[in-house]
Amino acid sequence: MTMMHGAGKRGEMREKRWVNRGDGGLPALFLVAACGAYGAIIVSILPSLVGAWVSDHGLTEQLAGEVAAANVLGATLGLALALFLVSRWPLPHIARLGLGLAMTGDMLSIWADSFLVLCLLRALSGLGVGLLTGAVTNWIGRNEHAARGFGMYTMLQFIVAAGYIALIPVLVPFLGGASVYLCLLALGFLSLLLVPLLNLNGGSEPLRAMSVAVTGDKAQEDRPFMKLLSLLAFGLFCVAAVGLWSYMLRFGTILGIESERVTQILAFSALCGIPGTILVVALGARYGRTWPLMLALLVYTVPAILFGVAEVSVAIFIGGLVVQNIAWAVVAPYFQAVQAALDRTGRLAVWGVLVVSLGAGIGPALTGFLIEGSSYAFAFAAAIGVLVLAALTSLAPAIAGDRDEAVRSKV
Repeated sequence: MTMMHGAGKRGEMREKRWVNRGDGGLPALFLVAACGAYGAIIVSILPSLVGAWVSDHGLTEQLAGEVAAANVLGATLGLALALFLVSRWPLPHIARLGLGLAMTGDMLSIWADSFLVLCLLRALSGLGVGLLTGAVTNWIGRNEHAARGFGMYTMLQFIVAAGYIALIPVLVPFLGGASVYLCLLALGFLSLLLVPLLNLNGGSEPLRAMSVAVTGDKAQEDRPFMKLLSLLAFGLFCVAAVGLWSYMLRFGTILGIESERVTQILAFSALCGIPGTILVVALGARYGRTWPLMLALLVYTVPAILFGVAEVSVAIFIGGLVVQNIAWAVVAPYFQAVQAALDRTGRLAVWGVLVVSLGAGIGPALTGFLIEGSSYAFAFAAAIGVLVLAALTSLAPAIAGDRDEAVRSKV
């Protein structure tokens, strides 16, 4: 019995060492991406949440918009806090803190009885999902298959958000206004089950406790300008892309398409991003990051040019949105893959998500400022210019990231 007990104990120790030091391969990448889905869909599901705040909490559209802003601002603060904590805490600790805050906010939101209370609870939930998103993004950014990991993460955002939005109307007759929160809590419990996987790939130790040999960061300390350019390029892309997307419903109605049909077109085109993420998962870094990123940016820009200069028919409108969503689903993971290649600690990838959040806030405001009545000419021209600038700005960091990976592969 003693020998069996000793053998079992040694087996547990070997398993623990594997969990702490291994990377888990592609299955672990997928499961970690699933762990972060709870936090990653927060912006995508805002239509369902806003609808619940208006119908069930009795808020006006304006007040519901302020609650949404509190939710998103909380998530942005959570990402910033995650950047601070990754050097001090293991990733599972950050994720569990985030899940605790987010799930508490979601649970208590069911009984929120005033605008102020709901704002505070949604900000608390946002803070939590920001911490979770930061931990998961950092973990994927450390992985040698970061491009595939971010592709999986983006794909799950599309799939889970679409499933969530479709499920809510089915559950409302049975669960009422609590449906929007109970679905989120179910995702939160799934994330709790998957959190131990964040111990893989060095996530069980704070970054400051990890040696340079493990992180591979020594060669990258000389690239602060490249890192800054990669963040700037990603932010510029989001300013243009989110800015245009925010006004596509209005643009479609100006073209003479019925509002309900435009909504259906937008929903369909958004789901078309899934094939783009599958392409990223299939390709990974097989052809580097530079060429896939540049081609995807070019493909995304072409419909914007057509919208700005051509006489847009319904077919062009639908085709353009489908192409843009497929390209968007390729561009975002490869931007993150470039950042992961430039910084193996994964910090830069978290900074990237934070910059995306800021860009997503600036884009709609800037686009709205450039729209003159029913004319979108200046808005499309500005977006095209920003997209070209994003491509030019991202070229050098992408090449540098590919070179860094090539050096690592030879070591």
